[in-house]
Amino acid sequence: MILPERGRTLKAEEWSPVIDELLDGQQIVITTHENSDGDGLGSEVALALVLRALGKEVSIVNPTEVPPNYQFLKELYPITMFDGRDETAIQELALCDVVVLLDANLRDRMGSLWPHVLFSKELGSLKIVCVDHHLEPDDFTDVMVCENYASSTGELVYDLLTALQARVGRELFTPQIAEALYVAVMTDTGSFRFPKTSPYVYQLAGDLVGKGADASEIYDRIFNSLSPPALKLLGAALSAITILDEGEISWLFISLDMLKSTGSKLFDTDLIIRYLLSVPTVQIAVLMVEMQDGRTKASFRSRGSIYVNQLAKKYGGGGHMNAAGCLFQFSSDKAQKLLLEDVRLFLEESKANRNKLNHE
Repeated sequence: MILPERGRTLKAEEWSPVIDELLDGQQIVITTHENSDGDGLGSEVALALVLRALGKEVSIVNPTEVPPNYQFLKELYPITMFDGRDETAIQELALCDVVVLLDANLRDRMGSLWPHVLFSKELGSLKIVCVDHHLEPDDFTDVMVCENYASSTGELVYDLLTALQARVGRELFTPQIAEALYVAVMTDTGSFRFPKTSPYVYQLAGDLVGKGADASEIYDRIFNSLSPPALKLLGAALSAITILDEGEISWLFISLDMLKSTGSKLFDTDLIIRYLLSVPTVQIAVLMVEMQDGRTKASFRSRGSIYVNQLAKKYGGGGHMNAAGCLFQFSSDKAQKLLLEDVRLFLEESKANRNKLNHE
């Protein structure tokens, strides 16, 4: 596992274990986490395009469907949604040499794919490779590069492809690959607004534009493509936001009834959480969504040195310092009551620790 220090990019030789597995394998399956986002989707499409150009048989198989505003990525490379019964996908997982997990470092984030990956791993010589930028990875892979300080998995895949290009001695980047990687980096940096957007990230983005990515068109396709149901959900959600504890906590629960009444779907909730942190006094924002299978999805955002990934970890989730999430395996009523108490306690502890450090 490679965990380099803050503020540097991985050297070409540090990518060698990943490159060795990719070049040795012939049949490769690429996947990302449940409820996929622009970083995971863009990264896997870019890597798939490169590996196909190198003569590999490559499939992208994801545990959940592609959100509507990222459907255009399927025009660049086919993406299969695995529902647990897809015989073609099961066969691909059974026969592949390498499974590459991108933008996740926990085995459970693979959802319905993990049992099949594990079964294939136990039966044969399957290798599991992971490239990610989140905190606190599981130990379940043969090769993992987990760079906590990278802005996005797309940034890491860009570096990987640059190192791979040097290894094979030929140009690998195309306009399509540049487009996919730009999607990954742009979305996970909040359109280049988040703290991890280093000077290197701006240089990288400029290089991708120079290689053919149309920054204006990509932004428009992702952020200006709300469906009427998603717009109705946004309106209902904004009116339901609650500001608690003297403005320090913003809270929103989206029920199944709200999804049904607006005709929206789970992925339509992804853009809503940004509004919960728009009040300047808010330190922690919480979005909870009731799911059809009885579970409750929770997403957290925070300001400053409030490590919400630690809050998510308590319930089997994870993520970044200021952006994390988890799934509750019980009813939404119980999840809401339990989580609100924990968020309040967690915020008080975070403030106390911050005050302690300021006085030392």
